Amino acid sequence: MSRLGLRARLAIALVAVAVLAVGLAALIASLGIAPRVNQAARSRLADSATHSADLVATVYQESGGWTSTAQTELTHLAGLEGVRLAVSVSGGGIVVVGPPPTGTTASAPVVVGGRQIGTVTVSAADGALLTPEEQALEGSLDQLHLIAAAAAAFAALVVGLVLAEALSRPLRRIRATAERLERGDLEARVTLASEPEVRAVGGALNRLAETLEREEELRKASVADLAHELRTPVSGLLTRIEAAQDGVLPLPANLVAMHDEADRLTRLVDDLARLADAERPGLLLDKQPVDLAEVAAGLAESFAPRFAQAGIAFATTCESVWVSGDPGRLEQIVTNLLANARDYTEPEGEVRVEVHREGESAVLEVSDTGVGISGDD
Repeated sequence: MSRLGLRARLAIALVAVAVLAVGLAALIASLGIAPRVNQAARSRLADSATHSADLVATVYQESGGWTSTAQTELTHLAGLEGVRLAVSVSGGGIVVVGPPPTGTTASAPVVVGGRQIGTVTVSAADGALLTPEEQALEGSLDQLHLIAAAAAAFAALVVGLVLAEALSRPLRRIRATAERLERGDLEARVTLASEPEVRAVGGALNRLAETLEREEELRKASVADLAHELRTPVSGLLTRIEAAQDGVLPLPANLVAMHDEADRLTRLVDDLARLADAERPGLLLDKQPVDLAEVAAGLAESFAPRFAQAGIAFATTCESVWVSGDPGRLEQIVTNLLANARDYTEPEGEVRVEVHREGESAVLEVSDTGVGISGDD
């Protein structure tokens, strides 16, 4: 069953339900009809016994007892009634009229002058409870049940195939769209169906496709930006190496500039590593109590010579503020802020680092007199 498609399984399920329903209906009908037919036959036989008892009483009175004439007349009447008949005489003895009753029988008292003189027992002439007509009717009902079951199974198969086709069509569209996305066609979208459940699945796939398309655009833009950022220091390095090889620039001064370009490349690679870490769950944070002022002051001390060499005034105002954080990540943040402030502040500019408390919050601020970022960006 697991290898069958959704359409086949839906069709089989519908056919099975239909056959089961018709089968149960036929079984219940058979179990209900047969007892009722038998009960009707027993009632008919009981009525025949009562009627025969009245006839026996009449013949007994007219004949003056159980005479041979009475027996002959009762034999004739039994033949007319289509039954086998016997009379149990009160006080002992049996008056048999023709063949004795057999099979299913019914009895009725013979009453003459308010006194029971015997009991009549009758059965069908062939000993069967049901007449040939009733047996034929019962067989016809069984055949009708089988025909109804076969017709229901065929109708369920047709309806099941149609419904399975209609129900599985939206899912096949979703599958086709997913396969297009798998092949790299990020513009593929599902035409939403009317069924709420299938529509929800199609909508989720469309949103996933939109997300993948946006991420692909961001990836391309990031690669382009990265290529642009790496191109500048690499070009500078190549230019200075070629200049050193040609003897255009003196080697000592050129080595310092080349070191700066290599340092810039190192920072870009570090930024990429940090960006990769930032995309991991939880940012790989290891939180613990840490003095924000201590973090800022330590990094400010290491950056002070660089600011002095660049001719940039550098000042710190750090108030001790304890926070719950990751010291390594906090150092990365402060390092990036200070590095940007050094790179984008002109000589004779100023950079300040300040740590203080504002209410329940801790504030670390790096301010500079650099060019800044335009509002559009």
